[in-house]
Amino acid sequence: MKAEKTMKLSNAVDPEEFAELQQRWPEAALEAVALAVAHPFLTGEHQLLTANGRRAEICYIMHRGDPADGVLLHIKTFYPEGAYRLPTGGIHVGEAVLATLQREIFEETGLTVGEGRDQVHVERLLGVLAYDLQHHTLGAAPFATYHFLVRMPADALLTPQDPEESIGGWQWRPACDLHAVADVLDAVHLRSDEWGDWGRFRALSHRFVAARLCAHARA
Repeated sequence: MKAEKTMKLSNAVDPEEFAELQQRWPEAALEAVALAVAHPFLTGEHQLLTANGRRAEICYIMHRGDPADGVLLHIKTFYPEGAYRLPTGGIHVGEAVLATLQREIFEETGLTVGEGRDQVHVERLLGVLAYDLQHHTLGAAPFATYHFLVRMPADALLTPQDPEESIGGWQWRPACDLHAVADVLDAVHLRSDEWGDWGRFRALSHRFVAARLCAHARA
């Protein structure tokens, strides 16, 4: 009997894993982007994106029936004022993308992923941004964000389970407002130079998602 092949899941984008995801969601695109960054992004407190064995991250775009009516944003207690963004969570080496999605949604919202009426439904993978982060001191730091469109029960409550997530508040914004959210993140450096590169990095995902959801709505 032939042994089942096990994926190593050590790269930001594992080719076999991404191929499996594309089989399920053929429209999911993989885009590459380069970004020059410096301390404290990737090396400072609360900005250790690629540390502790993280190979990539998931981003969940959560809505209650129609993304045009609102997608969920959050802000953490230590972020610059007004820096709301789409929720993300780190994918560790050896951890599968879909397993991370389930774990992070539960930790941050208290909701479980599944097919039940009271569960979060994974609708599709919008696509993946693969970053070539060129850090002033670390050098090349590959990373990726997997963007999933998910639907929560309309009457469900958000009850974070992990206090270390430090969630300071929630906000619902129409999907096409994500361009404006990206503009705010891009301009974070005007209020806090320390968070400037973080804001520019985070803005990329919001433009990526807005382009797909708004184009999808117009099609």
